[in-house]
Amino acid sequence: MDFLKKFLSLKSGEIYSMNRIEWWLLKYADFYKETCQNLLELEDAPIVRLPQFIETTENDKFLNLYKALETISDFHRNEDYFELQMIDYQKIKHSKTDLRNWVAKNEKLVADKYVCFLIDYLDYSANAEHLNVFVHTLKEIDVYIDRQDFKNTIEFLEIFNELYWVQEILPESIKR
Repeated sequence: MDFLKKFLSLKSGEIYSMNRIEWWLLKYADFYKETCQNLLELEDAPIVRLPQFIETTENDKFLNLYKALETISDFHRNEDYFELQMIDYQKIKHSKTDLRNWVAKNEKLVADKYVCFLIDYLDYSANAEHLNVFVHTLKEIDVYIDRQDFKNTIEFLEIFNELYWVQEILPESIKR
């Protein structure tokens, strides 16, 4: 379980940074592709491969960890965009028309990709401090990512949700 030891060594205290997670993903990208390719070859074989119900293999653990980190990494790629959106928000927050346009402009991105982000990563506690990445085959480890790495994403989503769902600034969209 070299991959797991290397991953666990990246923690600072109990927290991971996105920079270190990105490094780990790059380090294991070829192994991930190899492992996926080997599974595809097994699936094409004439012998039926039944899923493992009793014991999780090391490959399963690796693949699930990699996929979970790849997903959070994909979310993180929009952090700069959300920073710009928060700058725009500060300029327009007193204009209902501009706010409606701002929400409408971001509605598809939030609906398509970020609709469950806060629930998936920050709903593990009433006072969640950092993002929690759950890996179902590695329940014995906790993966907490520094909240500051997603500062703009979280702030944006909280404001967007308030405007969209609470204030219903686009009621025609909610009805759809």
